[in-house]
Amino acid sequence: MKKINLILSLPLLVSAIFITGCAAVPEALKVSENTVLSNFSAARENTNSEQGNLARWGGVIAKVTNNANNSMLEVVHFPLKSSARPKQGDETQGRFRVYFSGLLDPVIYKEGRSITALGSVVTSEEGKIGEHQYNYPVLKASYIHLWKDIQKIDVRITQSPFWYTPSYWRYPHYSNHPRKVIIRKSSSSAKKKK
Repeated sequence: MKKINLILSLPLLVSAIFITGCAAVPEALKVSENTVLSNFSAARENTNSEQGNLARWGGVIAKVTNNANNSMLEVVHFPLKSSARPKQGDETQGRFRVYFSGLLDPVIYKEGRSITALGSVVTSEEGKIGEHQYNYPVLKASYIHLWKDIQKIDVRITQSPFWYTPSYWRYPHYSNHPRKVIIRKSSSSAKKKK
């Protein structure tokens, strides 16, 4: 009976560990509780009033440029989850630029990867998205967190048709393995290719 209870409670235990692990903000992105972070929308509307304020913005990398003294990421903004990970969707509030002193290798920080940056808001910059003129809010980052790609796992537990039958009616190979677990992995990049 203990073995059955363990088998039944295993998915709940794994789910609890997964949810707890996902909700944690990376150490370098944490700020004290009373810190007021600059809102992306407010900075986009009026950068002058937000200059010098601390901000934590995230999104998906659209462009990487390495300059002589720094690196610049152009980022499509998405709101952040409680873990500070960008929550991708079909709509965005715009784009912003992140400057980081040092090299950000474009093979690692490539287009389509999710990032969250912590830093201070500085003067906005004029630029273009294709032929469209655009005013970019700018963040001078003290830290940039590159998020790992999420792999979705489909776990299904099926019950043996012989589960509730008396033990002398069961087939020998079912008596020790009353449930079957099927796990299928699919990466988010594989779905994008389709």
